[in-house]
Parts: sequence; structure tokens; C-alpha cells
Amino acid sequence: MNKRFILSGIAATCTNLLLHAAVYFLFLKDFFRAHPAVSEEFTRQLSRPPGELVGWAMAVTALTMGFLITTVMRWAGARSFGSGLKYGSILGLLFWASVNFGLYASSNYFSTASVFADYASSTAVMTLSSAVAAWILGRGNMHN
Repeated sequence: MNKRFILSGIAATCTNLLLHAAVYFLFLKDFFRAHPAVSEEFTRQLSRPPGELVGWAMAVTALTMGFLITTVMRWAGARSFGSGLKYGSILGLLFWASVNFGLYASSNYFSTASVFADYASSTAVMTLSSAVAAWILGRGNMHN
């Protein structure tokens, strides 16, 4: 592992986390409320309120996703924003289809509309995070 890989992983982590949070609070939160699959009471029982989120687990999730994205971009040889968009869109489409449709198939927590909304937004966020990771991987020669 070199400095560029670590920097790319941290940038992908931050980009992914911030874009996912923005999309959720600006769009998905209200969309999920408007297209529920279960009662509001059940949703409250299943989801932690913001003040009870487990910080260390969120950090692990964010870091592992950022470094997964960076690893895939590295393996794909993506070294520009454009190549990151290309490979990131494929990664996002496949990864989030597996997650969203798997959860939809096996649980009652999502409506059809919410699955497709989350799929589209999560794929877009992963695509942009991949582009950032690839761009940093391809930047000049940083010292290892």
C-alpha cells in the first residue's frame, strides 16, 4: 500500500459518506416516508434515531466501502475521473442491485418504489466516489 492508495481510500470514504448523507437527507428520507412498506411504528422499532447511531460501526462501514471502491478502481486500472466513472458505474450497478434487490426479496422493509430510488441514488453515489478514487490514484507521483 502506498500513500496515494491510502489518500484515495480516504477521499472515496469521505465522498461516499457525504454524498450518501446528502442524498438521504435531501431526497430519500422524505421519499421513504411517502412510499412505506411497513408501518411508521415498525420503522421506528427497526431503525435507530440519529442520536443513537453507533459511531464506530459507521466509521468501519464508511472506511470499508471507501477502500473497497479504491481497491476495485486500482484493480481495474482506473486512473482518471472519466475511467472512474466508467468502472464505478459498473461496480455501482452490480453491487447495489445485489444489495437492494436482495433486501427487497428477503424482507418487508422496502417498497418497490423505495428499492428503485435507493438503487438509483446509491449507484450514482458509488459512481462519483469511484471517479474521485480513480482520479487520485492517477495523480502525479507521490512518494510511497
